Amino acid sequence: MLGKIREDLQQNLFKTRLTELINMEHPVVKLAGEISWDKMESEFEKIIFRKRKTFYPPPPHYP
Repeated sequence: MLGKIREDLQQNLFKTRLTELINMEHPVVKLAGEISWDKMESEFEKIIFRKRKTFYPPPPHYP
């Protein structure tokens, strides 16, 4: 759920940091911080590789 957005941020919606729009105390946000995303990604890669004969590596991550 979104936190209260300050009026000045509404004028600059696309310049606003995502962390200013998201309630960082929300349980789902906290849960996302506890997940080992690297491990999850590697496990999904194994499943994809098994289901396809040819493995296409994921595109590079951009900052």
